[in-house]
This record gives sequence, C-alpha cells and structure tokens, in this order.
Amino acid sequence: MLTNRMQVQAIADRLAGLPVKAESRDFQPPLRACWHAIEQAAPGQEFKVLEEAVYGLPERDQILQAILSARPGYRPQMMSLEEMGKGLDPIQWVWDGWIPRSMLSIIGASQGSGKSFVGLDLAARIIHGLGFPDGSPVARPGANVIYVDAEAVPQILNERALNYGIDRSKLFMMVGEPGEMIDLGQQSYQDRLKEMVAMLEPELIILDSLSSIHSSGQNNVEDVRALIGFLTRLVNWACCGMLLVHHIRKPASGGQSMMNFDLGMEDLSGSGYITQQARVVMGLRVVQTGPKFDPNGARELKVLKSNLSAYPDPLGFQFEPLHPAGVRLKWDVKPPKPFRERTQLDECQEWLEDFLKSHSDGVKPREVVEAGKDEGLSRPMIYRARAELSRHIVNTMGRKSPENRWQWSDVELTVDPGEDEM
Repeated sequence: MLTNRMQVQAIADRLAGLPVKAESRDFQPPLRACWHAIEQAAPGQEFKVLEEAVYGLPERDQILQAILSARPGYRPQMMSLEEMGKGLDPIQWVWDGWIPRSMLSIIGASQGSGKSFVGLDLAARIIHGLGFPDGSPVARPGANVIYVDAEAVPQILNERALNYGIDRSKLFMMVGEPGEMIDLGQQSYQDRLKEMVAMLEPELIILDSLSSIHSSGQNNVEDVRALIGFLTRLVNWACCGMLLVHHIRKPASGGQSMMNFDLGMEDLSGSGYITQQARVVMGLRVVQTGPKFDPNGARELKVLKSNLSAYPDPLGFQFEPLHPAGVRLKWDVKPPKPFRERTQLDECQEWLEDFLKSHSDGVKPREVVEAGKDEGLSRPMIYRARAELSRHIVNTMGRKSPENRWQWSDVELTVDPGEDEM
C-alpha cells in the first residue's frame, strides 16, 4: 500500500531509470494509468506516454507537475529513537514525582476540597524556597508563579496570600478583561498568557479551573482538543510546571460524600482526552477520620496516574488556623487513616498487645488462649489477632516447640506469613 506521495515518487524514479519495487496494484487512479503506461512504454518514450495517459483529465497539469517536480531517488528521513534521543532533554521535575517540567499535570477533586489551597501552598513553597511537602527541594527558589484565576475572585486569593505571608510580588494573576471571563479558547487570551510566560519565566502556572478557563464544553474531544493542545505546547515551550485544577463527576450518593469520595481516574469530569494528555493526574479528598464527617478534616493527596515514574506515596494535610485569620496547610508524609467502626478483632488485638506487653518474658500460646477466654475471646479470634500483629510478636523457641512463648517487640519484624498457623 503506497501513499499518494509514494506513488508519485515511484513514477518519478521509474522515469529516471531507477529501480522501483512496485506493481500496478499498488497505485490508485489516475496514477495507476501513469504507472501502467510507463511500464509498457518503449525505451525513450516514457515522457510521451505519460502525457498521453493523463490527457483530457481536469487535474492533468497538477499530476504532471507533481511527478516532474519530484526529486528522483528521494526518501524522507526516518529517525530511529537512538538518533532522536540525542536531541531530547531528560525528564525534569518541578516537584519530583508530582509535577513534571514542560508537561501538563492535573489535580482533581470536588468543590470545597482544597484544590486552590494546594495550588497556593505550592506557590508559596516555590516563591520562598521552602521545599515541597514530602521534603524534596525547590529547583528554582524565588521564581515567579502565574495564577490564572478563571473563577474571577482575585480578592479571595489575595486574602489567602496575605494570611500565608507570601511575597505577592512573585505571584502574578491573570484575570479576565473588565466585564469578561477568561476564555483561553480565544486567541487574545492565549496571547496574553504567552506574553506573561515569556516575560516572567515562571516555575509554575496554575489554572483554576478547567471548567472556567474556556467557553466550550468539556465532555467531547472536539471541545477540549484545541485548548489542551495549546496548554501542552505552552508548558513545553516555557519549560515550567503547569497545574490544571479540575473537578470530579457527582457520585450517585451526592452531597458531602463528594468531598470524601475515594476517587479514581474515571471519576474526573469531562472527556477522557483531558486526563490522557496529562502526564500526571492527582486526586484530592477529605478523609473521614471519626464517626462523623468533618468538612474541615484531614485531606489525602495522591497520584492517580503517572506516565513518568513510580507512583509516590500519598500525602496528608490539615488546615492549621493562623492568627488573626486564615489557615495554612500542615502537611504529613503519611495520609490520614479512614475511620471504621471498631470490631471484635480490633478489641482482641488491643487486648493481646496489652497482655503481651505486661509479660516481658513472653507467654505460652495456650496460656494466652486461657487468659483470653476470661475476656470472652475465642481461640480462633486470638490467633487472628496474632496474625494481624505478627510483625510485633516473636516466637521465642519456634512455634512448634512446647516451650515456645509469644513475646512482644516494639520494633517491626520480618516474619514468615505461615509462621503462626492455627
């Protein structure tokens, strides 16, 4: 199967007397008639029969011009990955594992989850060189940050920045023209953002949010292809990070459950093309850590997708009150643990831990079982608790020895999963 260009090239090569690996069936009309005529032509008559083959066709001149202007023997350059790789820059990060340089990143969550707070917190860390929440360093401390405020409420960001103590001379806002909302689907707004990037050389561009930065929909590929293409080209040209704030679909349960919804890639709203084009996608949610849901409770930030590296461990944060007003994010390298109702197994584990800690020399398994019966705990339940706590319980003599004891260790151990079968 030959493309139109390949068919023209094959005819031009044949006219020049060069060997060509092609057959009549490889050509489409009217080029097939040209090839067939040349193949049947007597030596020296090739140009004549070519003109005769296209005589009377409305596109005669275009066909002849294409064939005669083709350079005989030309082959387009095909670069191997080895050759291409010599001119490619290595993957670089604004925030290692979370926000790549020169590529699009997305943070998705429900409304009220704190997406904008995360963006502002990252801006503060870059501007003041504080290091990122997991302890990794800022590559360009003191660099500028651009915040595209498509929500059209810059006073909110200004108040938060004041409470945070951010150097606002390094934080540059892009807002809509008077009486307008930002629309990055329009050339004028694209040009404004490109000029800001060229002049400010930012380390990070935050776009808040996808549903507000353009006037088209986001459910069809056609609605977002041009916008995502522009953003991808821009961040690659700027060699910085770009964080696109995005929303999730409303779950069937609705209400507050949106905030503590353990989302996946499929839960982000709009066309899947949006997340396909992002190299890293993050998810943010409120974690219910107590019997009642608290909208101000601890949050979990995790990577839902990465095309570039291993997935980093999730992080947690809480809102820490500031004086006299406002909050800042207090990060934790471990995400908050979701609340669940206490079970009999939980109570058994707690009892077993306390019991073994009170007997520093260890206790024989049968004596543990006897003591557990007095607490209303069955032998199978005790052994299940023993399995759950296996990294803290030592077999002093080997589990089959009649003199074996269970002994508590505050240091986590590496154990054989089958070491304490019932």
